[in-house]
Amino acid sequence: MIPINFDNATQVAVTAAGLKRAINYIPQWEGVTAKRNYQHDRERLNFPAFVVQQSEALGAEVAVAKYFRKPIDIDNLNFKQGADVGNNIEVKWTKWQDGSLILTELDRKEDIAILVTGTMPKYYVCGWIPVAIARRPSHQRSDGTWWIGQHDLHPMANFSRSIYANQI
Repeated sequence: MIPINFDNATQVAVTAAGLKRAINYIPQWEGVTAKRNYQHDRERLNFPAFVVQQSEALGAEVAVAKYFRKPIDIDNLNFKQGADVGNNIEVKWTKWQDGSLILTELDRKEDIAILVTGTMPKYYVCGWIPVAIARRPSHQRSDGTWWIGQHDLHPMANFSRSIYANQI
């Protein structure tokens, strides 16, 4: 796991953008969209907690951008139309240090999924896997999602030597 730390200014900027994202995602919070929010389903988040969740998930995207030294537009709301970072990086975040990377049908099969754990100000970039490879029957759950444990992810150190490194 690679630690990524945020300074105070980054935390404030990400949280402000997280609030904007949460407001734009109110239908997801209300449960009226096709894209499910599994943490909300489990914990029945109130709106302030939903804002925190969106801010932390956005923080994970910023952490991956920082790791790859790529620019990121924190106000971008691509709604699965594009990659979170670069051309093909889909960032998945969980607050659980030993949590799994979770994929759905909405995730683009040509992307590389990267798992980030932790919360501001310290995130951990845990590992990566191509979405198309992660979607194997052994990882699929009854709700149609794929859960990939950290032990099944490639270490970040291997990414730069992979065929995917030149595509981001």
